[in-house]
Amino acid sequence: MKQVLLSGQGQVEVFDVPVPLRGPGGVLVRTTYSLISSGTEGAAVASRPGWLGVLEKARRSPARVEQVWRLAKTQGVGPTWDLLRNKLADYTPLGYSAVGEIIEVDDPAGPFRVGQTLACVGGGVANHAEYLAVPQNLALPVPAGVPPEQAAFGAIGCIAMQGIRRLEAEPGEWIGVIGLGLIGQVTVRLLRAMGYEVCATDLVENRVALAAGAGCEAWAMGAVDGVRRALDLTNGRGLDGVIICAATQSDAPVNLAFDLCRQRGRVSVVGDVGLGLAREKMYRKELELRMSTSYGPGRYDPGYELEGRDYPAGLVRWTSRRNLEHFLRLLSERRIDLTPLVSARYPIDGAPAAYARVKAGEPGDFGVLFEYRNGTAQSAQRTLRRPASAPRPTGSGPVRLGLIGVGNYVKTMHLPNLRRLSERVIVSGVASRGGSAAAVAGRRWEIPLVTSDYRELLADSSIEAVLIATRHASHASIACAALEAGKHVFVEKPLAITVEDARAVHDLARATGLVVRVGFNRRFSPWTQSLRRVLGTSGRRSVTIRVNVGDLGDHWSNATEEGGRLMGEGVHFFDLANWLLGQSPSAISAEFVGPARVENPNAEVSISYPDGSLARVQYSTLGSAAMGKEYFEVAGNGRSARCDDYREFSAFGAAERAPKEQGNKGQLGVLEEFAAAVRGESSPVAGAGAWDGLLATWIAATAYESASRGIRISRPEE
Repeated sequence: MKQVLLSGQGQVEVFDVPVPLRGPGGVLVRTTYSLISSGTEGAAVASRPGWLGVLEKARRSPARVEQVWRLAKTQGVGPTWDLLRNKLADYTPLGYSAVGEIIEVDDPAGPFRVGQTLACVGGGVANHAEYLAVPQNLALPVPAGVPPEQAAFGAIGCIAMQGIRRLEAEPGEWIGVIGLGLIGQVTVRLLRAMGYEVCATDLVENRVALAAGAGCEAWAMGAVDGVRRALDLTNGRGLDGVIICAATQSDAPVNLAFDLCRQRGRVSVVGDVGLGLAREKMYRKELELRMSTSYGPGRYDPGYELEGRDYPAGLVRWTSRRNLEHFLRLLSERRIDLTPLVSARYPIDGAPAAYARVKAGEPGDFGVLFEYRNGTAQSAQRTLRRPASAPRPTGSGPVRLGLIGVGNYVKTMHLPNLRRLSERVIVSGVASRGGSAAAVAGRRWEIPLVTSDYRELLADSSIEAVLIATRHASHASIACAALEAGKHVFVEKPLAITVEDARAVHDLARATGLVVRVGFNRRFSPWTQSLRRVLGTSGRRSVTIRVNVGDLGDHWSNATEEGGRLMGEGVHFFDLANWLLGQSPSAISAEFVGPARVENPNAEVSISYPDGSLARVQYSTLGSAAMGKEYFEVAGNGRSARCDDYREFSAFGAAERAPKEQGNKGQLGVLEEFAAAVRGESSPVAGAGAWDGLLATWIAATAYESASRGIRISRPEE
């Protein structure tokens, strides 16, 4: 299928992409129309190619430039340049509002049926693409009689409606709208349909005229004394509320809104505007400023958007989906008409021209639509094959690898390293559920097989091994499927998020005799290898590991359904402790800063070993990331050593010097050892097998149990 993607340099391209794989409860939609968001998408697209486009984006995003500068100071120019270069070479999907016909459903007895017309919303979901995989909470059937090109405005309608709801205004009140671009025009029409008195203003005359044609009082800024006009309309009171739909770095819109409001009025901010607030204006009138978050409650909540967990109507009356439902009802009752806002239609192959038009910002342009005329069997393929050299026979030469999952770590670390190992590993196929990430990787790294269904890689007899880098909860099931298909497995940490699943992988690996490696790359760092040499292989020894990760925010890896961050990343350091001491743990004792819950990664874990040695792992998100992330100390046999973030090393009582490769965490070495293991070759450092992955998962799971029960827990006999 065809899909519109945006390069890291801000350029629009149309890719051939595998049709996406729908998730549980979701549907597959053949797109009819998708709407370009002239504000959000127009701002993301650069008007000039190459480095001129990069500079244009940099000027618009000073905060990101500062972020890159800070990274260069902490990580060094070389690693920062590599990261930046990968970002510029990457692509992201565009689009978040579409309409189409359902062609596949997950559950025939569910709320959707094949053949229904569906309004779809959501970034990364309702893309500009011929086919869409849509979760149930981001879609609704379109009522009969609603023109599909108007239903394609669904996301814009939800954004406008949430801006209205944030005011908590009552019908009959006077509401002002500042900024009459696409969202402002939809907001004006919704306000009129919902029973409010409406006035609006903009700098552009023909935008004002279009809003006036929708039945509201409208004037051009500068041509009329807007504050006086608002007072005249409201018998001297001022507006009950103002919705800001403008997009500008200026603080003028928000302070104008304060002038327009009555005593104790409210201001809802929908657009991206400057927030240099004139306190005196707010204070004197006791005004409220309220931010409006996109489509409404549920937006940015993965549990709501991707997993279909709804909020009870008694607690959250207007979710993003219910806002969409109301918007579609207003369209079906013909209480709003968006026909005047449809400015142009383009085929998807005309995406560069469509975005050039949006970027030009003609005053009379509002809604620019992509119109799709697809449906052939050829365009609905989930697997694309590019010409490739003749397959090499298995068992000799480079390992032929299939890559499952193309997240940021794969793009910035694994794929560049695999290219460095091209004499030992050939990436023969790549899979990502959405399809676009696989297509981008396939083109950039010349991978011949590109698919949205990883099972295609498992069915390909020329692929000998797979690298699994999907989200944590899926690792074990994909690893087992790969082993059953006769593939060697490299799985990113953790091996599994439960001990039972980890044991299943371990048992299957032992039964099949296939190679399994877990991505515990710290073993392969020259810095940790120096620590191990200082520590020695016998006697009572101690290991101290401090991991200071900084604030995680709402990162997906710390979600309960993904096992939490201690399970997701803490296992790195549990395995490192086991490897440094050369033993399997015998008992665990743990305490948490706060409750011992999966979503709380702030823990101190003591790991005891059969010979009396001890490791302490402190994992914390509470400190400043500026201190550095990883710090290790080891002691034993009259020798000690310390390593600070793979940059500083000191040894005492031992003639061990600091390694030369600053920042080397072993990411290349762990892949090199896997390739060697598949070919039956030995390596100086042994990779982490399924047993090591099982032990690390057991430590993480047992840490929660130990802390919640307040006891030391011994590992059961195997």
